[in-house]
Parts: sequence; structure tokens; C-alpha cells
Amino acid sequence: MSTQRVFRPDPTSFDLREEQHRATFSACELPPHTVLVTIHGEIDAANATALAHYIEKRLGHSRRLILDLQTVEFFGAAGFAALTHVDVLCSRAGVRWSLLAGSHVLRLLRICDPHRELPVAADSAKYVRTRPSNRKLLVGRDH
Repeated sequence: MSTQRVFRPDPTSFDLREEQHRATFSACELPPHTVLVTIHGEIDAANATALAHYIEKRLGHSRRLILDLQTVEFFGAAGFAALTHVDVLCSRAGVRWSLLAGSHVLRLLRICDPHRELPVAADSAKYVRTRPSNRKLLVGRDH
């Protein structure tokens, strides 16, 4: 028998951004039962664990997670470890998730995930809310 942490997200936490060593984390809820987490900046050993914890705290009773890393400017190996952790969390909680990856993330995934086990979205064009011109909408909750 094992113990499993369960976070119930505070509804006001979706309006909060977090700055973590050269990265900005933000989240919003999308109907129905979907959490969109957007990351901008750099993911490395200094903030990869914080990224995984940020996502874990916002999952709650969601059925779907969209993790938007399209504007990440640097993505280190520790970031891959964080994605693996998120994959395990989602699997245990029964949450379907998808990853919107930019060029820096895709470059590392070609090396660390050659069998494409992580759920990288093939067509990110349908995720209109996550385009760089709409970033302020996610942060300001004007969506």
C-alpha cells in the first residue's frame, strides 16, 4: 500500500503566475474540465522540479491537461525529467494530457524520447489560445 498526494486546486490559483528562475508559469481552466498550463522562458535544473510541482498543484479533478511549451527558449535535460514526472502523475490520476512543444523542446525530445512516448501534439495550430500573440490573454484571464 502506498500513499498518494492529492492536490485540490484553489480556484484563485489559476490567476496567479509564478516566476521561477528565468521562466514564467501560468495556468487557466478551459471548459470542460481542462487545465492549460503555459510556460515561457527557460527550463533547466534550477526550475524543472518547480514546473512539475506547479502542474501537479493545478491538476485537481481535471480530466485533461494541455501543457504549452511553444515559447520555451531553452529546455534542458532536467525539463525532460519533469515531463516524465508529469506523465506519471497524469497516468495515476487518469488525466489525458498533451504537450505543445516548440523547437527547443522538440530538439531535446528527439534525443530523450526517440520512441515518442510522451503525448506531443502533432498539430498545434488548432490550439489558437496558445499562439504567442495571445499570451497576455492567458495571463490576464481575459479568455
